Amino acid sequence: MKLVYRRALPGLCAAVLAAGVIGAGTPALAAGAAPTGTFTLNTTSLWSGQTVTLTQTALDDDDIPPAEISRKIRWGDGVETTAVAGETSWKHQYNGSGSYDVVVELNDGTVPGTGTGTVPSPTVKVVDGPGTLGWQKNTVYTTSDGLGGTYLTEAVFTPSNLPLSADEAWTDWGDGELSLLKQDATSTTVPHYFGSGRFIPRVQLSNEYGQATPQDAQVLNVNIDDTPPSSGFTFPPSAGKGSSWKAFKGTGRDSQSGADIAQVIAFKYNASSDYYYNFTSKKWVKITNPAADLPDAAAAITPVTSSGTWSVPASGLSKGYHLEVYYWVFDKVGNVSPMKIATAFISS
Repeated sequence: MKLVYRRALPGLCAAVLAAGVIGAGTPALAAGAAPTGTFTLNTTSLWSGQTVTLTQTALDDDDIPPAEISRKIRWGDGVETTAVAGETSWKHQYNGSGSYDVVVELNDGTVPGTGTGTVPSPTVKVVDGPGTLGWQKNTVYTTSDGLGGTYLTEAVFTPSNLPLSADEAWTDWGDGELSLLKQDATSTTVPHYFGSGRFIPRVQLSNEYGQATPQDAQVLNVNIDDTPPSSGFTFPPSAGKGSSWKAFKGTGRDSQSGADIAQVIAFKYNASSDYYYNFTSKKWVKITNPAADLPDAAAAITPVTSSGTWSVPASGLSKGYHLEVYYWVFDKVGNVSPMKIATAFISS
């Protein structure tokens, strides 16, 4: 920090200069020493919105009391502070990134002169709050609730590279809720539920120098998906051969929220008997009471892969049986495809 010292000319000398006349009889002015002072900054590194503190640790002059020395602080961002008598500490908030030279001007009201001061660094460097404020997915989907609105859906906020020097980092989601993102960590994963719309949460860092200016996160778009996914069935190359059936396979497609799971129920029958496939025991079970509900094990739930396929193991098909496989697909917001039936006759 620079120290600039100014001495005002005495009133008599100023009057003579104003008149444009300096006579031979003008008395000589004694040259006094300039005032000196020591000023320190508590930090030279801030995030935008935080506050620096300047402290005076010494102030002296050769001919007037320190209390009569005027002090003006120029913070480097266009703001000036004129110190009040008795003050020895001043705070200043920086609201934009940049490098700011802090200058203290001293004036003892006598003659011009120069002085010396001790300041560790004259420049305060201010940066925007660091970190990458992104999402696991920048676009997620929800679906209509049937009442003119939409269901809430989860989006996962994944800020990273948050500074270790931050004591806390809070996110304002814009819906009246706040979440603490981190405490002594550099990254985190925070889920939050949103309705449909466009959202830009704000993250605010804080430490001993105060709260930083909130930073906008990347935009999150929550779109409405009311379209059912599509589903398909994949037959083995020799569908009429019992040994070809090692699994029931199919496809699920959804261009919006994405296909999530497939549900499958399988039956085989001939002229005398009906069976359902138990996906837990991996066996065909004879149906003795057609009016009875099937057990949970009669329905397989399997994920749809990222490539849009699904598969559940199955075996035990033999000659002379008709096969019926019922299947449908759900997307990730609960839309479901129409139920379809794949049929085959096992001839060998």
